[in-house]
Amino acid sequence: MQPLYELNIQFFKFVDTPLPLILTNRQWYTISKDPHARAEWLINKYGRAHALFHAVRLGNSFITAEVIQALLARKVILSRYFIQRLLMHFGNYDEKLIELKIEHNVNQVDFDRIRAFQRKLQIPWASNLSLPIFTKLITEGYVILNDQELATKGNDMELFHFLSAGPLVINFAPQKLLQNINEIKDLIINKKFIPFPPRPKPTYEDSVHYIQLMQARAHEEYPPKDGYENSRQLNVVARAILIHPDLVHS
Repeated sequence: MQPLYELNIQFFKFVDTPLPLILTNRQWYTISKDPHARAEWLINKYGRAHALFHAVRLGNSFITAEVIQALLARKVILSRYFIQRLLMHFGNYDEKLIELKIEHNVNQVDFDRIRAFQRKLQIPWASNLSLPIFTKLITEGYVILNDQELATKGNDMELFHFLSAGPLVINFAPQKLLQNINEIKDLIINKKFIPFPPRPKPTYEDSVHYIQLMQARAHEEYPPKDGYENSRQLNVVARAILIHPDLVHS
């Protein structure tokens, strides 16, 4: 690469919202298409732990095989949990089944509000990935995790919940967690378990949109369609760290 081009990539990665810059001229547009520039921007904005999550979230117009390769070359984290969630979300949802489940569990007024809000939601996380990108992510996961018997049909968040004594009251949890500490460390170190990021906070918490959002989230299925980790799952992790702070240094 030319020195000026490399310098522009270094500048680009610090831009919080690149679109206005991209629209200024063709040079920045070209840089925005560069897989290395995209990888650097993702890592700088979201960190190595969540770069792949956001690459998938940004969709087929952003994520390419070259972007994935550039991210992996920069040692972003590709966990077993990421592969598990990818398999859960990939493909189209049966919207009719989802509506029937909601209708069965809430009253008609709430159902109408939730359905109206869900229609405004963007395409669910990872559901419309192109098959080559989906295949590459799965294949790279098997290579990086070096496990031909990878438990892709599991859910490492749920596994962490049980191993960390999530179902037990806090008085009995420490003893159970310590009994499972080696399995928890294996999950973190070898399976690279990291929760997905929390949802961004709504801009206005006193709006009708916010109320509709909270109603929809109260009845959402797990895992959430937008891919973000909800507060219940993050509380599981937070409680385990409070019980055994050394988990963050595993």
